[in-house]
Amino acid sequence: VVDYWQGVCAVTGCANNTLLIASHIKPWRVCTAAESIDRFNGLLLSPTLDAAFDAGLITFGDDGTIRVSRRFVEADLKALRIDTNMRLKRLPSREQQVYLDYHRRNIFRA
Repeated sequence: VVDYWQGVCAVTGCANNTLLIASHIKPWRVCTAAESIDRFNGLLLSPTLDAAFDAGLITFGDDGTIRVSRRFVEADLKALRIDTNMRLKRLPSREQQVYLDYHRRNIFRA
């Protein structure tokens, strides 16, 4: 995942890899053995984005745009500097789109 995202956060571009988290898109607990190590089942994220993604408060569309849950109040978005104009630095591959679809249907709390 680190190599795939070239060592930078998939959204912010932060390159401090001591802060970045390789986050599963489809959670590890529900993955097959192959999915759990599939480089396409991962996003390299800053801690704040990783926590919001894992909690289902944000997700990403197939075009890379961020989607924010209605359960994420505006004050918290501002405090955490999560902007509704954020997007993935590169378009998700077809393989990633499958995992993102799973995340949107099963994890994201619209």
